[in-house]
Amino acid sequence: MTRKMKKKLICAVLSALISASAAGNVSAQQKFLTENYSGEKEYRLLIDGYDYDGEVIFVSGTTYVALREFSCMADNAIITWDDEDECAYVKTDSLELSAEDGGEYIDANGRLLWCEDGIFTYDDKMYVPLRQISAAFGFDVYYDAEKHTTYLTRLSSAIVPEEEFYDHDELYWLLKLIYAESGAEPFLGKLAVGTVVMNRVDSDEFPSNIVDVIFDKENGVQFTPTANGAIEKDPDEDSIAAAKICLEDVRLSDDILYFLNEELSSSLWIVENCTYVMTIGCHDFYAD
Repeated sequence: MTRKMKKKLICAVLSALISASAAGNVSAQQKFLTENYSGEKEYRLLIDGYDYDGEVIFVSGTTYVALREFSCMADNAIITWDDEDECAYVKTDSLELSAEDGGEYIDANGRLLWCEDGIFTYDDKMYVPLRQISAAFGFDVYYDAEKHTTYLTRLSSAIVPEEEFYDHDELYWLLKLIYAESGAEPFLGKLAVGTVVMNRVDSDEFPSNIVDVIFDKENGVQFTPTANGAIEKDPDEDSIAAAKICLEDVRLSDDILYFLNEELSSSLWIVENCTYVMTIGCHDFYAD
């Protein structure tokens, strides 16, 4: 590899967080990077065989690129910024994308791509995870650790839109259940409830599709909202987002199959017979 072909990148690290606001939220501007050098690293990002000339940084083990630079590779890309919403918008012939400063997912053609380490701005640039933004633009991603090289290969002009990807009934009932069970819970708590449903679908102990899992009554009612009518409530935006993210194969844990609020539960069978995994908000989550 010639010197010209090598890409020298700054290995940036997340170094500090300013104290949270009075509401308890950490804003995108509070989550900032400093130029904390750990030495130059030879690294290549190839897109359909060509070296990528944009900036690449590494945060918490995740590779990030600047949204505007990456999006400008697409023909006829229109990139705008909304100061009020602190949100970037990208539009091409086949893609409509938005990413919010401090957000946890990218909206690409109505599909939500989970960004576990978040989206942030630094030095007036918005950074998004490489893997997720690549999927939005229709690239397959492969990383060769030995060569310190990531290969992006074009699969399509953009990600398949939501109406062609999500099953309507699955999405409808999953978001309804998530809201009914965890409407007052934090976003991760909503993801965890959705994860329980998806893990049950994958388990031999439960029905093999989302709708049947939700309304399963073989060993008694599994989810109280299906019996008391609470599942009919209109969901909030976070519950819809959590359901979509779960349908993108995101799992907070591969093990959790049960959850309960011990203070409100009329039965402690789960506590007495299952393995505790974690607590999010008011819910305790258990594996077999």
